Amino acid sequence: MSKADERYIELIEEVLRSGEWDTNAPVRTKWDDGEFAYTKAILNKQMIFDNGSEIPLLTQKRVPTKDPINEMFWIWRDKSNFVPRLREMGCGVWNEWELDDNTIGNAYGWQLANKKRMVKKTPELLEMIDNGELKVEWRDFPTKHVEVFYLDQVNFLIYTLKTNPYSRRIKTTLWCVEDLDDMALEPCVYETHWQMWGGKLHLTVNIRSNDAGLGNSYNIYQYSILHRLIAQVTGHEVGTICFNIDNFHVYDRHIEPLKEMIKRETYDAPDVWINPDIKSFYDFTINDIKVTNYKHGDKVPLEVAI
Repeated sequence: MSKADERYIELIEEVLRSGEWDTNAPVRTKWDDGEFAYTKAILNKQMIFDNGSEIPLLTQKRVPTKDPINEMFWIWRDKSNFVPRLREMGCGVWNEWELDDNTIGNAYGWQLANKKRMVKKTPELLEMIDNGELKVEWRDFPTKHVEVFYLDQVNFLIYTLKTNPYSRRIKTTLWCVEDLDDMALEPCVYETHWQMWGGKLHLTVNIRSNDAGLGNSYNIYQYSILHRLIAQVTGHEVGTICFNIDNFHVYDRHIEPLKEMIKRETYDAPDVWINPDIKSFYDFTINDIKVTNYKHGDKVPLEVAI
């Protein structure tokens, strides 16, 4: 049994056994037929994996191996909020939240692109810009002779992991209070914290709300890949990945399918190949990541609550 399956089954069983329903509270989500989508939930749970030794990808059901990565690239590599761009990549997970301007508002990739940190000019910084490790729009700077640069959250993350990796302040955030009202959906995965410890790069992912049936399997897989990609381009060994989940829930119409799913046979975790020749995070494509030896159960059809 894979470590992902083991922990997932534990959490589903805990929800079924001792979770609380929100049927007495106002809920936002609805099913396509207009009925309210209620959930049974448990609070403040963790999923921790040794990401350097085993990828957290469920085997009891088939989890798409490309869609979650394309969504991650759309947010982290492209820093985009433009939904047609994601559709062009073959992923439609944000279609239901597309606004009239074809974006999801000032959410996710927009936050990574537009919230910036000031960094003093150094030879290391200029070298990383020149060799493509950092992507800086030179139109933002009238001359290379400026004394400070403003790096977006992804550039700042990569720069800091290369130049000051043992800092305890290497974080990204998607939860900016002043922008929440301009988002199609407030971020579920809202923060990362990157820490060097024992010679390895560890990642903490903070999640305010996690749908066990659909969202969880996407998130633990896509962020484990992001962890490996960032570690590779910054020259660090991969350590643990920890998901702090504030609200882990199962939708009412997902209860019976998940009850049956966790009775299924489980398999060993698959292998993941990442192109070792890629030196810049921005050069990764979907073809540079391949999942092999992935033995899994059938897909579990589940409705999407909007």
